[in-house]
Amino acid sequence: MMLVATAVATSLDALAVGIGLAFLQVNIIAIALTIGIATTIMATTGVLVGRLVGPMLGKWAEVLCGLVLISIGCTILSQHLHLFS
Repeated sequence: MMLVATAVATSLDALAVGIGLAFLQVNIIAIALTIGIATTIMATTGVLVGRLVGPMLGKWAEVLCGLVLISIGCTILSQHLHLFS
């Protein structure tokens, strides 16, 4: 079930990016290739680092990564809402 939730969240994110790019006059091929390459590099790096760090940190790695993602989301939200400017 967790994999399905992750797939839905990723698909919604891609949908939002696609809609946003539709309003911009950009070279969609170049953007798609750049996003694909960056995603491949990041996912591969994450898997390799996870293999090394996962056994050492265990469940704490999930908690730490979750907190990092939440803090990134809160930072982006506060910047867009101009809460601390």
